[in-house]
Amino acid sequence: MSQTLVLAEDDAVELLAYLVTAARTQLDEAAEYAPLRLLTAAGRLAEMITPQAGAGLRPLLLEVRQGCVETAVGAGDPAGYTERLDALCRAVAAHLVATLDLNGDTR
Repeated sequence: MSQTLVLAEDDAVELLAYLVTAARTQLDEAAEYAPLRLLTAAGRLAEMITPQAGAGLRPLLLEVRQGCVETAVGAGDPAGYTERLDALCRAVAAHLVATLDLNGDTR
């Protein structure tokens, strides 16, 4: 069975950014399981696209995968959980700014 790529790298990063930031939003609106599920999906997506990803994207994917593991349990330390999730959001945002020329620089 042949492998077919179903997402362009930019589309995959956009989805990844949505999942991570949606998880942060859910911290204030829903029970703890909602962000955990979103992070699990983000980590899985990162894992799936890593083999096809370019070298510039792989560090972010690794950080997301590690961040998903680090944020797996939030109940014992809600402030630490929020801090780790905010850091993951900042990492995704920094990657988007750098790669999508959002700060006025050229790629």
